[in-house]
Amino acid sequence: MTLPSRVHLTRLAAVAALLAVYYWMAISAASGKSMTFDEMAHLTGGYTYWAFNDYRIHPENGNWPQRLGALPAIFGKAAFPPLTQSAWTGSNVYVIGDKFLYFSGNDPAALLRRARAVMALLGVALGALVYAWSRRLISPTAGWVSLLLFVFSPTFLAHGPLVTSDMAAALFFTASAWALWTVLHRVTPVTVLGAAILVAGVFLSKLSGPILIPIAAVMLAVRLIDGRPLAVGWRGRTREVPGRLRQAAVLTGVAIAIGLVVWTLIWASFGFRYSAFHAATTGKDAFLGQVKEQPGLVGSSLAIARRFHLLPEAYIYGSGLTVQFAAERAAFLNGRFSTTGWWYYFPYAFAVKTTIPAMIVGLLALAALMMRRRSANLYAGTPLVALVVVYWAFAMASNLNIGHRHLLPIYPALCILAGGAAFWIQALVERPSRPDVPAGRARRRQRAKERDQQAGPGFVKALGVATGALLVWHAGESLTIKPDYLAYFNQLGGGPAQGYRHLADSSLDWGQDLPSLKTWLDRAGLQQSGAQEVYFSYFGTARPESYGIKATQLPGFIDRRPPDPPLPIGGGVYCVSATMLDVISRIFYKPEYESNYQAALQNMMTFAKAAESDQSLAALMRQTGEPYWRQLFVQFDQLRTGRLAAFLRRRQPDAMVGYSILIYRLSDADIVQALSGPAPADVP
Repeated sequence: MTLPSRVHLTRLAAVAALLAVYYWMAISAASGKSMTFDEMAHLTGGYTYWAFNDYRIHPENGNWPQRLGALPAIFGKAAFPPLTQSAWTGSNVYVIGDKFLYFSGNDPAALLRRARAVMALLGVALGALVYAWSRRLISPTAGWVSLLLFVFSPTFLAHGPLVTSDMAAALFFTASAWALWTVLHRVTPVTVLGAAILVAGVFLSKLSGPILIPIAAVMLAVRLIDGRPLAVGWRGRTREVPGRLRQAAVLTGVAIAIGLVVWTLIWASFGFRYSAFHAATTGKDAFLGQVKEQPGLVGSSLAIARRFHLLPEAYIYGSGLTVQFAAERAAFLNGRFSTTGWWYYFPYAFAVKTTIPAMIVGLLALAALMMRRRSANLYAGTPLVALVVVYWAFAMASNLNIGHRHLLPIYPALCILAGGAAFWIQALVERPSRPDVPAGRARRRQRAKERDQQAGPGFVKALGVATGALLVWHAGESLTIKPDYLAYFNQLGGGPAQGYRHLADSSLDWGQDLPSLKTWLDRAGLQQSGAQEVYFSYFGTARPESYGIKATQLPGFIDRRPPDPPLPIGGGVYCVSATMLDVISRIFYKPEYESNYQAALQNMMTFAKAAESDQSLAALMRQTGEPYWRQLFVQFDQLRTGRLAAFLRRRQPDAMVGYSILIYRLSDADIVQALSGPAPADVP
């Protein structure tokens, strides 16, 4: 074995080892977490795509990642509930998904564990891409810097194994940017087809895929302005196409070819059928929610696609729902609630959810770029910069402020660009001149060395040491937060214990900590007979009882309790999901709802008095009707829980579970004050 091949194999083994560390850290952490909110929908939807060629369930998220996550369930021949029920006809993913996972004889924990093991492979592929691109763009050392930033990123470790579309979107956005940049310089059947498949992956991983179009337009503009020749290969022959007009004509044809392949793959992914409804169709099948007609170009485009069946029905519906959510969705930031979001939501989320050392390494990379001023690298970095800038602009314009995870597609590009900080590490080692180095490269090295000397060798080496220390600090952040990667907040945000004050939903609490809550309750002796009463308001789609949690369930985002008269609540231990406290309870109750609460309270007292005798209760039911009271029971329970949450937001939690479930020990007097005292004013 020659020396170069031995070095090459050693390098590959080291890369594989680091990616194995990433996979182990992600999977081992996820193994102790319950199903997150969206995973039920992705698992159920993906299963029905394969099993029934039906696309009614959860079409607003990516077809390909849902199919991928459901493969273990398909190969394992998981049972599915009968399709002859209203939950299926009405496309109610939360009801049919609940029956699929918990009431069809399946092992929900095993289904989730196997699906996560498959999904985490996307993170391994993305990590390999980050390393390869950084190494090729900057230097071998830069590849290691970028890979270390990726492997130990709490964001990638949190979302990598989850059965959602976020990691798939990050992978395909990054890979398609590289592929499109390649095809803008070398047009061959292989490069065009490869780019087309990867672009299709973007459109079928997340319905924010159209953002790739302006990203590609920016890359095309830079490419044409630069004016270098375009290589076109066909049947083993390659020729160069000079001139911007000729190149534009060739690349226009390439764009059309890519568009046709993407369009075909979208149709193929939906069974080459317009109708979303295929299995057990009753003629009354419908999607879960109605999509409002959207104004402007997007709304007109969707209307035309619907009218002429240009795209599958489920894809059009999912796209419309995505646009609708982007315009208005309940959100939380720094104690404030909004349905239209904030322009600074994502910059703020990035600032508190990214490790401080990673951000400093990025700044050091920028400093190195300014110092080196290598125009070739600037040009080669165009797809990365275009991806970050354009995607960031769309994110800031969106009102869909429900999670830091929506920034995931820009993180790989930032890791690659941050590899430029390797310049400072390389300066730590004096590179002797080599006689076999070409003259041009030798001159470039000499100029770089002169610039290093002008900057001061001591200063440069100090920055090299600092860069290495920052990478160690970055790795330490992920090791200390394990397994609570989803709840990671850096020191600027006060750490994970203060996370609930800043962000909610998938940035902190996605329903993932039921196993940890069970452990905490057991250690506190609260699951034994005669212990204090435990109350739980949960944000999630998993079933707490499936984890052995015994608690009086308060209203959650998904309330599976029958519409019976709400049980009285008193002193005890209250376990409240952070998203329930910060977001959902504000939907249940606002200070302006106080009159509704008082009216519902009076009606409940009337009902309780009538319930003292069967005759009085029957008379009350004849007077008002039973549906009125069922609706009132739900309304009162939500108002009561929301008012209680407004009271709790003024208190420090007594404990935390996984940083996502807040624990409050309340006395009977506390409950009386919360439910019968003066109307609480909402406070951050």
